[in-house]
Amino acid sequence: MSDQTLDLETTIRRDRPTATDGTVQVSTDSTDVTEGSRVLLGFGDDREVTFAVLTPTEAQTIATALEDAAQQADAADTLEDPTDE
Repeated sequence: MSDQTLDLETTIRRDRPTATDGTVQVSTDSTDVTEGSRVLLGFGDDREVTFAVLTPTEAQTIATALEDAAQQADAADTLEDPTDE
């Protein structure tokens, strides 16, 4: 009997999706099952909203990533443009 193999194909996309205007909503999910122990993250506009239910750890990971990205963007804005000489 020969060794089993598994062929995997990966698609890497470098294009960003089309930007969409909307709002971000954050709240705790308070149902009989979760009792407020989940974070509800919503994004959308007046026509459609997409929700994600996150654990506190997942929410903290997203918050940290957003804060890091904001600090990097802020630092990039303060750098002098070398073409402005």
